[in-house]
Amino acid sequence: MEDNTKEIEKYQRIIDNNDPDSTAVKVAKERLAQIQQRKKVDVDKDFSGVVTSINTLIDKVYNSNASLSNREIDNAINERLKKFKIKEANLSPELQKLIGETKTIEVKVNNVKTFSGKTGEDRRLIDVLLSDYEAQNNVYLYGEAGTGKTFIAGIIADRINYKLITLNCNQYTSPLDILGGQTIDGYQEGRLTEAWGNIDLGLNAKNQPYEGALLLLDELPKIDPNTAGLLNDGLAKIKDAVKVVELANGTKIDVQPTISNGKGQRISRAKIFIIATGNSLLNEANKDYEANFKQDLSLQDRFAGSCYRITYNYKFEYEKIMTNISSDSFPDGTIVDMTFAFNFLAQLRMKIVEKKLTGIAFVSTRLMIVARDTFVAFLVNRQETPNKIPRPKKLSEVVKSFLSLFSQQQKETIEQELSAEFKEFYDKCDVKDLTPLEQLNSPTDQERETAKLIIEEAEKSYAKNSAIPL
Repeated sequence: MEDNTKEIEKYQRIIDNNDPDSTAVKVAKERLAQIQQRKKVDVDKDFSGVVTSINTLIDKVYNSNASLSNREIDNAINERLKKFKIKEANLSPELQKLIGETKTIEVKVNNVKTFSGKTGEDRRLIDVLLSDYEAQNNVYLYGEAGTGKTFIAGIIADRINYKLITLNCNQYTSPLDILGGQTIDGYQEGRLTEAWGNIDLGLNAKNQPYEGALLLLDELPKIDPNTAGLLNDGLAKIKDAVKVVELANGTKIDVQPTISNGKGQRISRAKIFIIATGNSLLNEANKDYEANFKQDLSLQDRFAGSCYRITYNYKFEYEKIMTNISSDSFPDGTIVDMTFAFNFLAQLRMKIVEKKLTGIAFVSTRLMIVARDTFVAFLVNRQETPNKIPRPKKLSEVVKSFLSLFSQQQKETIEQELSAEFKEFYDKCDVKDLTPLEQLNSPTDQERETAKLIIEEAEKSYAKNSAIPL
């Protein structure tokens, strides 16, 4: 075990000789607490590099009266950790808690319980992305429209307490959007430089500072390849090491990689994680998504080793969205089951994919949620007096509205090839609309078996296509 006496004395001098509210004192107190913690465990010798980085930053604060945030201190730790192999046991307690977490949660929207379950169950993708975050890998998620690629980025941002900063990519995305530039309202920082330097992140929903920024490059294949080159500098430098520079007075400081913003200013890298999404691989033109460009191979290489094909998670949709549905507006203990709707929507999705019509419209997880919430609202309206809506929207109307997105010929083809399924679904909707609430709590054996077969077939497809379900 190393002798920390001089280290402790240095931090104590900082505490004794500076303003109690200064950044230097706050950092020194934190480091003293960490030293005490390290005494309780055997620390790998390579971890001394982390201590060195902390020392140089403390020296920087102490010698130059610089105003450094705790975020900059944390950056030094992360950079040093990258220089040697880390096992899960080496991760912070917070990260270990996130990975595989099984805390039961409940989410409600408009009094409908929209999710109830354990956050670590059946969500392999979250574990994979948290691992990429820890390794500071750029991530590219691709797959059919509506599979929740953008949604998962929001989940990860919340998990690691990073502000989600989105660059919506299309043919009109400009250098100003990426790196910043002058507008009629003055200078506007770009999305890349804002995330890269953690500029003006603000506070999270708990009124606490964000720890960093998650930059979401949404629909990346739609960006003009010439404009995409502006992203390359930042994407390439994500894994660049920190340079240790010795000043004339002998003080050593850590220098983070930098990129230039629209003003020509050099922005130092702060805590940033980059996730990009798209419907296809970056280096291919996809006829199903006509707005996509074939990107340069160098852009795809920025995501090497962390490109994941994402697909629909049928099991999650069935178990967490379309069954065991409750509402604050239902009598206590009332549960509604919509297995019949899940089965139909899943089969409708498969037909649309088979017909290669996902570029027109697709059965997303969001559509299932809309179907569920519409049915719940209909059931609640049945109970209410005197404020009933005379002719409320029905579940069947959700499907009819969705089908209107297709051309008449496309719509007729879908309906003809699923004629039996459409008839069964509409007939069941008519029956369910009149069924007492207390009798809507469970599926028939046939409905349950159909759902089981759909999920089994989907899981076989995951393995065949090397896809990860959301």
